[in-house]
Amino acid sequence: MVEREVAQRIFAKEFNDSTLNIDPGKQVDNNSIYTPNFLITPIGTKVNRVFVVGVVTEVDNIGTDNNIWRARIVDPTGAFVVYAGQYQPEASIFLSTVEIPAYVALVGKARAYIPEDGNVYVSIRPEEINVVESYIRDQWLVDTAELTLDRIDTYSKAISTELKGSDLYDYLVQNNVPFDFAEGITLSLGYYHTGEDYIEELKTAIKDCLESIDVESFETSSDEPDIEEFLIEIMKDLDEGKGVDYGELIDLAQEKGVSEQTVEDAVSSMLSNGKCYEPKIGIIKIVS
Repeated sequence: MVEREVAQRIFAKEFNDSTLNIDPGKQVDNNSIYTPNFLITPIGTKVNRVFVVGVVTEVDNIGTDNNIWRARIVDPTGAFVVYAGQYQPEASIFLSTVEIPAYVALVGKARAYIPEDGNVYVSIRPEEINVVESYIRDQWLVDTAELTLDRIDTYSKAISTELKGSDLYDYLVQNNVPFDFAEGITLSLGYYHTGEDYIEELKTAIKDCLESIDVESFETSSDEPDIEEFLIEIMKDLDEGKGVDYGELIDLAQEKGVSEQTVEDAVSSMLSNGKCYEPKIGIIKIVS
């Protein structure tokens, strides 16, 4: 069984600036068909799957048989292009019926199209997409800003070492940088040669992003349940004494507009802070 890659929280600017595509399918390797392809961003993020939240502003039917939909999902740094066709039937139905504009949360696969002219066009193929409230978008902006700034900090330290290739990779791993990110940084520096100018540009975009949040509205969003409280209420309703099936929890949360990745992150947090535990694999139970 092939384990799914983590869905990265990433702003549209960093995603759209990515032109380095690692496609194992083009390598002569019998195992490469089981290896995911990745976009490598200018600051070294390895992206196979993404979790994004934004405003869907455009939806177009571009298929000759009415089976391909293209949408634009906007965050304050730019727009993600999303394509859904016959292999994404639920997403296609969603895009064909969604009322524009709407806040949506999307988990999907990153894709790169490289025509003969050599340009790189990136997009997302949705795995799931749901309408969400504005406070979910605001929380995503804050979380994504924090994660992106952490990645920028690590990348800046990598630049300062003046190391390259395997020497840089070994240095990063020895300094507790995750293997995937260490590899991404090493590849990125060799390909983009990203410098401080781009880093400052990305920091400015993040600053503008955070300034776009309605702080008063965000602070009063405590009237809305946070995701952990929301999941705990669902688990209380479902639990008949032996715990809750994790898959059932995810399915019900998705029906209410919460993405699978958000549920996974929240459950991981609750497990680590002792709010719930696993009496057996695949079963989650609240600590009473």
